[in-house]
Amino acid sequence: MACVVITSLLTVATLRLTLVALGAIEDAASSRITKEALDLTKKQSAPVANGLGIDPDDLAEAIEASKDGASQLDLTPDQIREVAAKTGVSEDALSTQIAEAQSAAAAPETSSQRESRQNQALLTLAWACLGVVLVFGLKYTFTRGQVYYLSKASHRLASDLRERLFDKLMRLPVAYFNNKRTGEIQSIVTNDVNVYQTAVNVIRDSIDGPIKAIGALIFVFWMQPFLGLLALMFVPLLAFIVNRTGKRIKAAQVEIQQDLAAVTALSQEALSGTRVIKAFSAEDRIKSIFERAVEKQYQSQLRGARRVASLRPTVELMGAVAIALIMYACGHLAKASLLNISQIIVIVQALDLVNQGFKSITNVTSTYNQVQAAVERIHTHVLDVPDERTDTPEAVTIPAPQGRIEFRNVTFAYADGTQALRNVSFVLEPGESLALVGPSGAGKSTIADLVLRFYDPTSGEILFDGVDYRQLKIAWLRDQFGVVPQQTFLFAGTIEENLKLGNPDATPEIIGSACQMANAQGFIDQSPEGLQTELGERGVRLSGGELQRLAIARALVSEPKVLILDEATSNLDAMSEKLVTEALDKVMHERTTLFIAHRLTTAARATRILVLRRGEVLELGSHEELMQKNDVYAGMVRAFSGGVLDDGLG
Repeated sequence: MACVVITSLLTVATLRLTLVALGAIEDAASSRITKEALDLTKKQSAPVANGLGIDPDDLAEAIEASKDGASQLDLTPDQIREVAAKTGVSEDALSTQIAEAQSAAAAPETSSQRESRQNQALLTLAWACLGVVLVFGLKYTFTRGQVYYLSKASHRLASDLRERLFDKLMRLPVAYFNNKRTGEIQSIVTNDVNVYQTAVNVIRDSIDGPIKAIGALIFVFWMQPFLGLLALMFVPLLAFIVNRTGKRIKAAQVEIQQDLAAVTALSQEALSGTRVIKAFSAEDRIKSIFERAVEKQYQSQLRGARRVASLRPTVELMGAVAIALIMYACGHLAKASLLNISQIIVIVQALDLVNQGFKSITNVTSTYNQVQAAVERIHTHVLDVPDERTDTPEAVTIPAPQGRIEFRNVTFAYADGTQALRNVSFVLEPGESLALVGPSGAGKSTIADLVLRFYDPTSGEILFDGVDYRQLKIAWLRDQFGVVPQQTFLFAGTIEENLKLGNPDATPEIIGSACQMANAQGFIDQSPEGLQTELGERGVRLSGGELQRLAIARALVSEPKVLILDEATSNLDAMSEKLVTEALDKVMHERTTLFIAHRLTTAARATRILVLRRGEVLELGSHEELMQKNDVYAGMVRAFSGGVLDDGLG
């Protein structure tokens, strides 16, 4: 900021140097037409005018015109004749009076005096020119500093904001991501932050513009107060135009950012779903949808561009009108001998600086309103969203956790009012496995989300080793679980980096044991670089069975007390399913396991089975117990065995 201030002040300082230089150039001339020369002539001609009974000003102007700039009464006979004709006085009377005045007046400037004056003027001009060079040398240094440090601040600002946004996103609840398109969030982190980054330029112009405008106006006031007041008359009008147009630019920018977010979201979804699009031959339909979104965004950008484009020319036009009016006033002031040519030149230069300052302020207004629109989106959509529930000051951990989970009359409804669970109660003892069975919408996934404390119950309690979830530290609680989702998500990176996601300090022994138990060691050893093999985005270089086995190994590497499995074999071929099933059988016998069973054959392997329908518990018991009970579960098994039902429960 110091560089910006100094650079702006140096620009204003050049006005004074320019005035000195132009004055020195006038002094260096062999003859000068200056206000001082006219004053001297008036003083010397006053005795002559008084003696002749005429106006001293009229006589002085006649002498100046005839002498072409000379400042003494050393007139030739031809000049005396010309002055006599203009004043209506006889030549003899005029010659007599001039002779008397010359005897009383100062001696005329000699050639040596003129040369001395000219040399002094050239010396002053040299110092003024040197001053200009030094000022611009300083401006060069501080302008470089200004550009470098503002760029540094700009990039630092954007980097810090992206880090802050990412940190915030990591602290937002799961419900937030259920209601937001991934592309829209990406647009905020990229496009909106890029707009926000331009705020640094606003800071520069907001300092540079006012300093130039105010400094130059003060200089004009110092030179000629009347002209300063004339220039000041245009300031309120310019302020009104800038403010009114700025509001329209902000509204347009909000629309631009929203449309850009829609385009980003659509492109991200299309790229992620390329296989589905091609499978349904929907390329043309998706292309048409994308083109409409792009065209809408294009039109909103045009509207914004029109509003931005109107601001600067309007200010320039108003500035031109002001300069033209002031230059016309300068003509009248020059006629009244209140300004000379050098002063007029510098005043026009100062007015141009004022105009530049206001144009910088228009840049501030335009950019500021664009930034404001982006800032509002950043805060509204991310930064001001409430965090996930945080730990209370009294939150605790359990020294030696066992992994016992108990639901006590748990009821849960989503924010939109949809009720997912009603008075659900069950206990999962350490070492047991519990299968959740039921049709789609029964509440199986909701129970898994509650166990991970993605949500808190609307009513009822969930306990871990007898301690209410709300009394436990959230991060510690989640560390007790390992999750194997139905659709495995792997990050771009090495196999080892993905396996250590939940346990960055895992030793090679822990990783090796987890891979063996998950039946993943074989294909890892056959990979080009073993654990250091790079995976593509989402692990696209692996088969479905390999992805699922890596997901099981990743869950085991974190050494959890409880495993949560979302049927990991439902989308696999026979061989992959066999390998994954064998891995799950090993895991279920060594870990407390809660799994969502989409297949009855998988559910039958569990210690106990919880049958759900529309958020309510219908039955709870082992496979054998429920078959003997001969109720809902037994009916489902018989229907499946008779071919009435598919093995998939949703």
